[in-house]
Formats: sequence, structure tokens, C-alpha cells
Amino acid sequence: MFLQILHFAQAALAIYGGKQSYVAITNLRKYENASKKLAKVSSEAERQRQKTYATQTTGVITLFFSFFMSVLLAREGSTYGFLPRLLAPAVAIAAVFFAREHIRGFWAGKTSGIKGSLPKMGDYEEAEKSTHELMNVLDLLMFSWVGTLVVATIIGY
Repeated sequence: MFLQILHFAQAALAIYGGKQSYVAITNLRKYENASKKLAKVSSEAERQRQKTYATQTTGVITLFFSFFMSVLLAREGSTYGFLPRLLAPAVAIAAVFFAREHIRGFWAGKTSGIKGSLPKMGDYEEAEKSTHELMNVLDLLMFSWVGTLVVATIIGY
């Protein structure tokens, strides 16, 4: 029962992360035309644009995966064998770890809210804030999967 509660909490956390990701992607898409024009004249702008989309996609895929795994384990975790019940959290830990490192590698140097606001860039700054919140959610998800793995190993389902 305790693990089911943990898994449902993970699912709720993934939904919250999905909301943050949605806000970030929606706000970033407002600058798509401008970034395309800039990318035509600057290879660095094109690289930054592609990396922005790649990191946001990584976050969404990881959140879907974490949500799916947590709901599946919460509903039917005890029906699976010992090995799948321990492998699933281990795979989730690895997936969330690599996703957050990928996202952090690009976005960590971008400090949202610290530098002065640029004119007409409020939505971009909101996207940065949402992405930083997404990184916090991924941190919490990773630690929750570690906790789930420990509890599943010691107590079982």
C-alpha cells in the first residue's frame, strides 16, 4: 500500500512537470518565427534553437515515461515478478538522471529572473522559469524513484 501511494505521488509529480513543460514549450513557440529567421544567418542560433527543442522534448518524453511506469506499478506492481519490480525503478532512475543532465547541460547557464528583463521577452523568461522548475521536478522524480527502489527492495510490494 505504501508503494502505491509513492507511485501515485510520482504520477502527480509527473503531471505537474508536464504542466511546467507545456508552459515552457508554449512560450518558446511564440519566438519560433524570430528564431527561424535568426537561424538562417547564424549557425550558433540554429544550434541553440535545435538544442532548445531537443531539451524540451527530452523532458516531455521522460515525464511520460515516469508517469506511465508509476501508474503501472501503482496499479499492478504486486502482480509482476521480483525482477521487473526492481528493474522498473532502476530504469526510471537512469532515464530521469540522463534527461535532467541533458536539460541541465543546456539550460543551467541560463539564469532566469536574475538579469534584467528585456523588452518583449517576458514569455521567453517565463519559459526559462518553467524549464528551471521542470529541472526541479526531475530532481524530485529521480529521488522518488530511488526511494521507491529502496522501499521495494526492503519491504516489497
